[in-house]
Amino acid sequence: MRLHICFRFPLEAMLSRPSAASDPFNKGLRTVSLKNGHHLMRLYIHIGTHKTGTTSIQAFLRKQADILGAAGIYVPTAGVLDEQSGHHNIGWGLRGEPRFDPVHGTLQDLIAELGQSTADAAVISSEDFEYLVDNPAALLCLEQALAEAGHEPYYILFTRRADTYAVSLYGELRQHHGLTARFRDFTAEILRNGKFVMHHDWTFYLDIDAFARNWRRTARGPLHICSYDAAVDGKGLLPTFLSLIGAPDQVGQIGQNAEILNIRRSADIGRMDRIIAGWRLRYRFRPKGVLAEQMP
Repeated sequence: MRLHICFRFPLEAMLSRPSAASDPFNKGLRTVSLKNGHHLMRLYIHIGTHKTGTTSIQAFLRKQADILGAAGIYVPTAGVLDEQSGHHNIGWGLRGEPRFDPVHGTLQDLIAELGQSTADAAVISSEDFEYLVDNPAALLCLEQALAEAGHEPYYILFTRRADTYAVSLYGELRQHHGLTARFRDFTAEILRNGKFVMHHDWTFYLDIDAFARNWRRTARGPLHICSYDAAVDGKGLLPTFLSLIGAPDQVGQIGQNAEILNIRRSADIGRMDRIIAGWRLRYRFRPKGVLAEQMP
């Protein structure tokens, strides 16, 4: 559904650009330039994590693509599966995922689409990009393809408190992705390794420091890590995300009223298992540095 707003003046004139001071990447939107005849832009890549409002963010980006485009932020269609989907097919193609289907758009299709846009920035989103942290060859492939086209990747990762994240993730994997392990075994693996792995390369980090170290070993583009809990308790998840990609306040206000999607019932977990594992997870994976300052 397309949102229709009546303005006396063109929408582009009403949406003011964010200042560099409010830009978490400290660069502001770039001056338009060309490489080999192609328009260059900053590409915001929202990489997850799972269970941090990714479905809501992806649906908003697709639904409000015209509004974002008027603000100078292009939302590509290459890689999406339907009108509310994230750009999952790009991540699937990079990893050799069996669900990959070139009909939905490839990395090369994405780069070609970006080259045709005149926007200052673009944004794509898929929690499948999260898995690239332990697949440096695929992450390097993404970085090199963007660099060759002259585009600048800027990665955004939302993370949440380890105890509530483990409960939510366990429910999702058990109800929809074939997980059969008991909750205590699930959390024991996380406590040992800082992450949980299933289906060969579905890698879910709860040790965000380790995630950041591994990601930054390969990726040259900056990685901004943001607290999901602080965003929800503050101005809201979508307004927080929109401010990270440089969207003006008017677009953020639309995000405040957007529907929250993919809210599911928690898995059946014993009370003592939940309490004991939750305490151990929260203690083991205490946030540090800037992230700690964001946490409630």
